[in-house]
Amino acid sequence: MSNEGLRNHLSAELSGVQALIVLLTQEQDALIKRQFDAVQKIIEDKNRALQALELASKARAQYCSQAQLQTIDQIEVALGEQIQVWQDLRQSAKLAEMMNRTNGQLIETHEEANRFIMSNLAAQRNPDVGYSADGRLSQLSAISRPFDRA
Repeated sequence: MSNEGLRNHLSAELSGVQALIVLLTQEQDALIKRQFDAVQKIIEDKNRALQALELASKARAQYCSQAQLQTIDQIEVALGEQIQVWQDLRQSAKLAEMMNRTNGQLIETHEEANRFIMSNLAAQRNPDVGYSADGRLSQLSAISRPFDRA
């Protein structure tokens, strides 16, 4: 098997990773700008890109198995002077992994902020408040009429 076939598989996989990086960048921008309506579509696109990338990775793995390229060193030797596509793929995959982790942290930060806000709002609700006989708000322990009884 020629190294051209390996290079073609690696190029296809690299294209998939680069497409994923574009989507991760869009997702990160939307998260930073708090454009949550845009995030849902990006996630759908990202899932499709991940499925395509998985197929490309499986095709490359199958090719390598048939060509008996079991280790990174064997792949690099097989590529010879065309090793740059392999290096680009590995570097791009690391970038995508880092971006995905960062986006996950952004999502977690938004969730924590939402929990904090909801907790504060819930704490502000005071069920012990009601109306007094003269129509003023008062603590229920001091009066006998809650909000729903005038």
